[in-house]
Amino acid sequence: MNKKKLLLLLALLAVVLFLTLRKAPENQDGNTEKTENQIGGEADIVILSVNDMHASIDQFPKFAAMVDSLRAIYPDMLLYSAGDNRTGNPVNDQYSPTNYPMIELMNRTGFDLCTVGNHEWDANIEALQNDIERASFPFLCANVFIHDTVNLDIKPYIAFEHQGVKVAVVGLIEIRHDGIPGAHPNNLTKVSFKRPEAVLPNYQFLRNQNDVVILLSHCGLDDDIELAKANPWLDAIIGGHSHTLIEHPSETNGVLITQSGSHLRYATLVKLHMKDHKVVAKEAIVLNVNKVRKEKAEIKQLVDEFNNAPALNEAIATARTKFETPQELGCMITDALREMSGADFAFQNTGGVRVPYLKKGPITVKDVYSIDPFNNDVVVYQMTGAQVKKFILNSYRKNGGYPSYVSGMTYSVDDAGDNAYVTLKNGSFSTNKTYKVAINSYMASTVNIESQDEGRSMFMTSEEMLIDFLRRHKEVDYQGEKRTWQNSICVN
Repeated sequence: MNKKKLLLLLALLAVVLFLTLRKAPENQDGNTEKTENQIGGEADIVILSVNDMHASIDQFPKFAAMVDSLRAIYPDMLLYSAGDNRTGNPVNDQYSPTNYPMIELMNRTGFDLCTVGNHEWDANIEALQNDIERASFPFLCANVFIHDTVNLDIKPYIAFEHQGVKVAVVGLIEIRHDGIPGAHPNNLTKVSFKRPEAVLPNYQFLRNQNDVVILLSHCGLDDDIELAKANPWLDAIIGGHSHTLIEHPSETNGVLITQSGSHLRYATLVKLHMKDHKVVAKEAIVLNVNKVRKEKAEIKQLVDEFNNAPALNEAIATARTKFETPQELGCMITDALREMSGADFAFQNTGGVRVPYLKKGPITVKDVYSIDPFNNDVVVYQMTGAQVKKFILNSYRKNGGYPSYVSGMTYSVDDAGDNAYVTLKNGSFSTNKTYKVAINSYMASTVNIESQDEGRSMFMTSEEMLIDFLRRHKEVDYQGEKRTWQNSICVN
């Protein structure tokens, strides 16, 4: 080959190489798409988010169909959960292994990230690690601190490149006044926490390293607003925990704040418009999952398989009338604890009743685990009447100003929350007499208790006692039952 032909061939190879390097990348479907730099430095980061799904697996066929439809429009859409994926549906929570249905459905739907909610701790740490290992997406939480000996792969943040845009996402969880999230303290013994507002500023370095910084928060709307005011370097807060449906998401201190209610009834679509590696516009719209007419067939089949649980569907009693308030349900639970443990009084924290009502007709095992899904053991204490009154007031404060549900008495709390007035149906209440008091282990671990002994475990959960109680009575009727009062108003 002469020198002239060789130079011509090299020139042709150079042109081919140049055109190859300029070729737009292919996505997983093999379709050619432009990068951010190829469209004049502009791009949209699109995120679909949900929060507080609480094992609402029956919503997933419609939700998955919605996700598929949106991905047809936005092929690079990200899918985030702001925590509390589990707790609320016994099909999921009593499954072996626990929470397997939710993790499987989230995997199949293509979730990209999840922050850790307080109810992610409702099982033990080993169960949470099993969730993390099964999940095809990372779990985030920057304000949990895990001992080196504990195998719990939770990341404080994640940074990645998406459509040529550098994105960082930080996770945070709510912390109560006692220094832990709203979960059973026994499940939190190997980890510690710091308040979100004390931790978040430590991650401001991500602002200089990334084009977009998002907080995936399970702190609640009020805390999210305060975090936005103190951290304007964030672009958006995708929130959860308070079950707030923000129908028209807006910005606080330049930070977009969203939250999508609960139980997978809604989702929020966030668009961050980028130009020259800066967020120049933000928008978010709320989408109603219940209005989706289509269901994804393979997800529907999987949900049907999970729901096919004969032991949970067994009818164990009949409700002669509808349970219309949480207090009516709380009265039934506490009656079960008192009767099955042989106690004089029984109490149930208001947050331990997880459904607002129950229909008239058959009561199933599944209904019991829906009402009270936490598998808390029942503990019986010996308390004087004076100690019982102190317990009433301490649990009232722990419940955020709501009297705990009760059996064996009625009581009221005064306006200031300083005095409790107890009435017995038969006989008089004495501050000097010693009584047997049954409570669940969550209350035993979180409420300040003065008693005559250290408490005796019944080695039964509150759910097991309620199931045995219902089998024994066969029919129940609690409509209109009222046992606790505050400010002269019945507390439901």
